Amino acid sequence: MTSFLIDKVSASLRGTSSDSPMGYQERQQTASITVFPSLEKTITNKQTSDWDLRHLLNRTTNGFTISQTDIYSKTTQSALNELRKLSGLTWEQLARLFNVSRRSLHFWASGQPISRFNEETLHRLLGTLQYINRGSAEVNRKILLNSYHKAQIPFDLLVAGRYEDVKNLLGYGNVSKRHQLMPLSEEESTLRKPHKPDELVDALQDPVHHNVGRSHSIRAARSSKRDRKS
Repeated sequence: MTSFLIDKVSASLRGTSSDSPMGYQERQQTASITVFPSLEKTITNKQTSDWDLRHLLNRTTNGFTISQTDIYSKTTQSALNELRKLSGLTWEQLARLFNVSRRSLHFWASGQPISRFNEETLHRLLGTLQYINRGSAEVNRKILLNSYHKAQIPFDLLVAGRYEDVKNLLGYGNVSKRHQLMPLSEEESTLRKPHKPDELVDALQDPVHHNVGRSHSIRAARSSKRDRKS
């Protein structure tokens, strides 16, 4: 197709004078017909290449986003569970801290995405509970719901987002960490293992004999007078 148009342009140029207006129009018209298919083909190829590139980038980006979402959801689930265990609060009370419905909390706990604002609130609440932790969920719940100086209730302060005020009001929990037991050495573990049944075979398989029949009563032996004199 391209060679046919080039030949047509060459024939037009040879048959028409360069000084004639018709020659100029014919050359211009023929040249436009020749260039247009080439331009269209180039644009089409570029659009196709761009579309393939965007498609590849979208696939890569979507794959990366899913991976990040999975990581964030696991972090959210872990933080939410720890907050519930530390505070001892019900789902309804926790929902008030976020100003959301209880259903939203269940969605987050099941791995559904959470907004950045609520995620920040979650970690600030968790940090506050870890600071005032008394070592028991029941005790933590009690101090959060009790009334203190000037009728301030820590739970209401948390609802209002006044986390530092709660820390100042309740103070540091100062929970002593449990001492971690050191693992036993191999030698010590071997010594503490129970004996094998084969080693106790004599003790286990010895028959136990019972005297069948009339039992005799035990009588005390009496010393005779002769034994006393001697």
